[in-house]
Amino acid sequence: MKKNNIRKSFVATAMLLMATMSYAQSSVSGYFLEGFNQRYQLNPALAPERSGFMAIPGVSNIQVNAEGSVGMSHFLFESKSKPGMLTTFMSSDVKADEFLDALPDASQFDVDLNMDILGFGFGNSNWYTMFNVKMRNSEKVSLPKDLFAFMKSGLTNGEYMIKDVNVTSITYLEYSLTHSHKIGDNLTIGVALKFLQGAAYANLNIDEIDARLSDNEWLVRSNGTLKASVPGMKYKLSDENTFQGLEDKYTFKMPSSYGFAVDLGAEYDFKDLVKGLKVSASVSDIGMIDWGQTTTFATNNQEYVRFAGFKEYDVTSKDNDNKELENIGDDFKDMIKLYQTGTEESKSVELDATFRLGAEYETPFAKWLSFGELMTFRTGLNPYFEERTSICMSPNSWFDITGNIGFSTMGSSMGLLVNLHPAGFNFFFAVDRIKADFNPQYIPLKDFGLNFSLGMNLAFGAKR
Repeated sequence: MKKNNIRKSFVATAMLLMATMSYAQSSVSGYFLEGFNQRYQLNPALAPERSGFMAIPGVSNIQVNAEGSVGMSHFLFESKSKPGMLTTFMSSDVKADEFLDALPDASQFDVDLNMDILGFGFGNSNWYTMFNVKMRNSEKVSLPKDLFAFMKSGLTNGEYMIKDVNVTSITYLEYSLTHSHKIGDNLTIGVALKFLQGAAYANLNIDEIDARLSDNEWLVRSNGTLKASVPGMKYKLSDENTFQGLEDKYTFKMPSSYGFAVDLGAEYDFKDLVKGLKVSASVSDIGMIDWGQTTTFATNNQEYVRFAGFKEYDVTSKDNDNKELENIGDDFKDMIKLYQTGTEESKSVELDATFRLGAEYETPFAKWLSFGELMTFRTGLNPYFEERTSICMSPNSWFDITGNIGFSTMGSSMGLLVNLHPAGFNFFFAVDRIKADFNPQYIPLKDFGLNFSLGMNLAFGAKR
């Protein structure tokens, strides 16, 4: 089978199931490294080590995060009728129990991209002020097991109640002004004020799908909405005024959506009680974006739609080059009719807030060695908790390395960060999470997690 057909199979199954149509700001592995320039983005009290820095546009800090509770092996199977070839879970070769027993209660996908565009800062041993411009993008998908059970049922079972289908996409620019200030000999506090400029927003939320078998077809009633704010984007509509997709042509328009957010942080040095012990805490992204004009679509909650069921999407088919897979979105549009209901002049969307609590202990027998414990909790569609234990080593004044192990709601993971920070510049490469079993085409087979970042900044002045 062609490689691109495998890719098409997985993408169509995992992504077009969205229906008819980035959490970290910097590497958490560097949270305890004083030489790591970007850690003020995790906790505004943790300022850079030198008296000044300037970001190199485009390469200052690039971070990609992708994780999911399922992978390709959950949706593609060895074909029994055509040995040596693959088929989708919708094939009659695959028994329902074989497919459904391996699925979690909710199949989740999170993809985030963060990139610093501009940044600089300056200060001394008592205070530090930083300015940063960042592009942030986040894509989140949550699909319940009941949805896949219904897809697989054909015309054999009587009733299904499917709840909580959600797809969210958000992209915005963040302009932040951060100030860190030392109070006395032990306490440092920090605050970041953020102005947000929304570029694109879309949220599909299906509260429930009530499906009942009648004769040789389903009667389906849905309760859901689709809200989108993408300046310059036009939508395809059917004769019934239902959502059919996006127009190919796109006219660029300046974003007209704005918002505000704040980060708060603190660090306390317990050197008077336990020498080498520091405790810190922060909360990031408390705020929202007010999306200007939002196009809204909604189901008719009283309408029962007649639906013939899902087709048998079989990637082993050679006659149509797997075009049936591309029709999966059409099946959803036949089942869930989203009518354009107009526009909203304003819709406020809260950001996913992140809470962190950290403790670091510098060993008395080796000043270059320390241990850190960091707990992270993130709110939102897919709430996230992580506990991460780090060992940090700074064998000389310009080189740091840290390794860590984490346990989270997405499973266990290992991380690594290498940081070079001699006078003049700072370069780092980090992998916060890598958990994946890839096939030869680099598609994850099972639940997966990948978070990596890198960056280079100019650093000048004496160490604070």
